[in-house]
Amino acid sequence: MASAYHINPSRRRTCPRTAARVAVFAFAALILCGLCAPAAEAVEAEAVETCVPTAEYGCVNGILQTVGQKPIAGVNVTLGGTEAGETTTADDGTWAFKVADDGTYTVTIPQDVANRHGFATNSAEVEIVKQSFSKQRGVVRFDKTAASDGTSKSNSASTDAKQSTSANAGTTSAASSTSSATWTRFCQQLYSGIIFGLLLGLMAVGMNLVYGTTGLSSFSHGEQVTLGGLMAYVGTQMLHMPVIVSAVFAVVIGGLTGLLQDQFIWGPLRRKRVGTMQQMIVTIGLSMALQYLYQFFFGGDIKGIVTSVPEGIQLGPITTNAPALICAGIALVTIIGVTVFLYCTRLGRATRAVSDNAALAAASGINVDSVVRIVWTISCALAALSGVLLGIYLNGIAWNTGVTLLMLMFAAVTLGGLGTANGALVGALVIGIVADVSTLVIPSDMRYASALAILILVLLVRPQGIFGKRNRIG
Repeated sequence: MASAYHINPSRRRTCPRTAARVAVFAFAALILCGLCAPAAEAVEAEAVETCVPTAEYGCVNGILQTVGQKPIAGVNVTLGGTEAGETTTADDGTWAFKVADDGTYTVTIPQDVANRHGFATNSAEVEIVKQSFSKQRGVVRFDKTAASDGTSKSNSASTDAKQSTSANAGTTSAASSTSSATWTRFCQQLYSGIIFGLLLGLMAVGMNLVYGTTGLSSFSHGEQVTLGGLMAYVGTQMLHMPVIVSAVFAVVIGGLTGLLQDQFIWGPLRRKRVGTMQQMIVTIGLSMALQYLYQFFFGGDIKGIVTSVPEGIQLGPITTNAPALICAGIALVTIIGVTVFLYCTRLGRATRAVSDNAALAAASGINVDSVVRIVWTISCALAALSGVLLGIYLNGIAWNTGVTLLMLMFAAVTLGGLGTANGALVGALVIGIVADVSTLVIPSDMRYASALAILILVLLVRPQGIFGKRNRIG
């Protein structure tokens, strides 16, 4: 029986052709829509007067000033990259952008402005990584004079010998310019290393005092540094107190925490004769608890103790600012004061006696517990002061600032000699200088590794550290 449905063969052949035509037209329509669609525009960056990095935003900012450190006002500054924006420098030469996306940004000023003031370039690039403490803020400066190339066009009538002499002179001048730039950078890095070393030394001195009197290596000392910076932030930005008053407030809070820690944690553990290893594990737990406590109350972003941008100061080949010099001076004076306290006061001599032999000091009538409690108070107060100075120097403090520097504190203490205040300062200076100067030849991300390598080399030669005493074994 014939089927009720009959399919025309010619029609069956035309179906694939029709489908192919439809597919071609659809593909052409998609291409046409893609060509006609507007190009994606860069997100607009927000121009602000001052910028403090947070977990959501990074900062690209700077000061436009002449080589003589005089501000240049009213100049257009253009930001390009993942986000784009434009602003004008203020009366003091400052400008700032707040950006939400990580990436590389290009800052540009008019070419005629760069030429007029002798800048080497009219554009600069910075990398912003919001989760990186060192890359949340990108600071751009143009106040560097363009180096002369030292060459001159030779006269067409000059002989080959004269042309050769001119070329050699140009090469010599260019080499001299390069050498000058290298020397300037070396001086700048050396200066930065000294500043950082002094601040690190102030952190390490308190840690060394605790170790000298109790034999305890405190892993929570970094959180005392963080506490000082955060309390200074509370004082200046939340309680609106002057910076000096906020610093005193932070130091007092830090000292009180040291007193309370010894009263309720370390004192009872000592009386129960808990070993230093077990106490060290307690400090690790305390460190972790304090870190997350800071993050809970203050958030994960960087807190600025001061929001103003300091004016630059030129000291020969070194560029610095007043807050950096003041912070370094306070750190140095404080460390000298601690040394005078240890060697020239009755309590200081008692502290050294406890450090040398606690049992003998107790037998001679010294109240060891009282001395240790005072040492804990002083140690935490010094750590808080170093946190304040570090926050001002770096223009910000974060919940994990202390723990990121903890290994460097241990390195400074070990390098200088365990239990010696002066050794902590010398060890910190060595660590700071090596870390910063090494960036001339290695990537900056590896600068702390170079400092720790120096620590290993020194300890191989002198295991007790620079100022430490060799202990007799057996």
